[in-house]
Amino acid sequence: MGERGGRGGGRWISLRELLAFDEGGVLRLLLAPSGEDVHVNGMIIGDEGPARSYAHRVVLAAGLFHSTGAATASIREAAARGAAAVVVRAGDDLPSELVSAAEQVGVALLARAEWADWDDVATLLRSALAYADAGRGDRMADATAGGGLAALASVVAEFTGGSITIEDTGFRVLAHSATGPEADELRRSTILGGRVPDWRVEELRRSGLLRALWSSDEVIHRPADGDSPERLIIAIRSGREMLGSIWAAADGRGLSPNAASALSRAAEVAVPYLAQHRLRESAARRREEHALRGLLGGDGDMSTHAWTLGLPPDLRCGVVLAELDTSPQTHTQTHVHAQGQNSAQAQAQGQGQAQGQGQNLAQAQRPGPGPGQAHVQALGQEEGQGRGTRPSQGQGLEQPGPGRGLGQPGPGRGPLPGPGLRPGQARGTGPGPGASAVERTVEVLALQAAAYRSGVRVLREGTRVLALLPLERGDDRDLLGLARDLDGLASSMPGANRVRVGAGPAVASPLLASASREEAELVVRVLRAEEARGRGERRYASAADVRPALDVLRVLDAVRPVLESGSGPVHDLVRTDLATGGELVRSIAAYLDAGGDVRVAARRLVLHPNTLRYRLRRARERFGVDLDDPDTRLLITLAVRLTETP
Repeated sequence: MGERGGRGGGRWISLRELLAFDEGGVLRLLLAPSGEDVHVNGMIIGDEGPARSYAHRVVLAAGLFHSTGAATASIREAAARGAAAVVVRAGDDLPSELVSAAEQVGVALLARAEWADWDDVATLLRSALAYADAGRGDRMADATAGGGLAALASVVAEFTGGSITIEDTGFRVLAHSATGPEADELRRSTILGGRVPDWRVEELRRSGLLRALWSSDEVIHRPADGDSPERLIIAIRSGREMLGSIWAAADGRGLSPNAASALSRAAEVAVPYLAQHRLRESAARRREEHALRGLLGGDGDMSTHAWTLGLPPDLRCGVVLAELDTSPQTHTQTHVHAQGQNSAQAQAQGQGQAQGQGQNLAQAQRPGPGPGQAHVQALGQEEGQGRGTRPSQGQGLEQPGPGRGLGQPGPGRGPLPGPGLRPGQARGTGPGPGASAVERTVEVLALQAAAYRSGVRVLREGTRVLALLPLERGDDRDLLGLARDLDGLASSMPGANRVRVGAGPAVASPLLASASREEAELVVRVLRAEEARGRGERRYASAADVRPALDVLRVLDAVRPVLESGSGPVHDLVRTDLATGGELVRSIAAYLDAGGDVRVAARRLVLHPNTLRYRLRRARERFGVDLDDPDTRLLITLAVRLTETP
């Protein structure tokens, strides 16, 4: 790590140092024809045009490789313009032509981890180059080199004459100097507990100290107060990004005259270490999220996913799924049929429902942080700090301009969506109208699920929360218990969207978790269908509670392609009637649901029986649909149910 001459006199690191810094495994070296000591001093996102220098940059091939030929050409061009390395998406199907091209032109080729995205790669490069930005050459930096934060804490204690703790933004202790007998009780409890006690964080918030800490680059002085000794505090920042803080306490002795300047320098030296700490934690979370998504989606090597999550293969478990209804109107209008509204109201409301289902049969048949971190995020908002701060821009780094696609996820793999997207939002965009309330509800549900029992694994996917619940005691009722808890929490939140919760069946192993997840999804679909048909107000259920309905859904899903592509009287009736409001389809549905009893069906529709008889006769005369024929009744029953099935 050092300085190079030339343009800007910028800092650089070697490719070897970059890979050593990458403890989370974001990048994997495929080949380095020119060795691992090539210099790296920045990055290029995609194709930044001929005016941009590629010299000693790492090129992130985001969206460049539309074909093998284009990929090979991009690698050759990057090398010709002086790039140090090219990063491609991971995959077992990487064309050999790409590797050969990189070897021929002498440029290093790296693969991005499957669980990572381009944001992770960019953050890694920024964080690695922060080492160079911190610099070397003074006693504090040289003494810290190789020893990390623990060495830094000891050196700062020597320079300041105080006892030192280095903390992250969650007020967890990352390193501390030796604790003498004069240390106050707060310091002892903080070190023994591994974090600042919650009552102390709340006290600092009320006093305004946290606001000053988050918003200032200066050393903050806190005078002695009773048993609490004098303290100096400074934030550790990388640009505008808050990474943590350093606290110096005068335990039994006064702080040195130059303690404030020493603490300022320590904050600079600490930046790369805290950046690496954050990157390591982020990588671990992303790997676990990727493994959990694969396990629940049945995608990839199930044994590897379970091992990553620390789940034994013989652990009984099950999946609970909570889904928010984000439609503008969360209560269907079909309930009016059971509430005794007049005929005109029922017809108008029914027409609106049918129009919302689609204009033809094919359209109608389409189915539709840890506690400490969360606390600090809340404090950040209350103290005037925005959420979602981007990583700082390291010196010598080329930042992505408009339209360069940094952070756009690759194509999704498997049944579950890609990572980390907000409901109805692409990565890198702001929340849409009403998204904040939805996000709050999803976050609260996820926290509740995680707190239900030790070992629960929670995945947030847009407007859904999926929880993999261990059943160590073998009590399958815990799955329904978690579903009930999530429903109760959602129901108690003022203004929250309707939430439906499905509990899948228990399975004998995490390797079978995707089967439980599939049934939990079916349970939620059953709850939606019940509400759409005015058949109930259940908001949560287990697979056992709705077993017949689950089997019906499977049958409907199986026959859906046949009916969507079919032709004949029944198909003509459904398509034509839905296009004009669906009055006839609803009348036939009520007639079939009533077992062919005209009077019962008419009462449900709030119609005179003769009106219903006229509509049924019209179905026969206009479309040739004979409801007395068993095969026709079965076919139209399936077709009508498909129009009602989400």
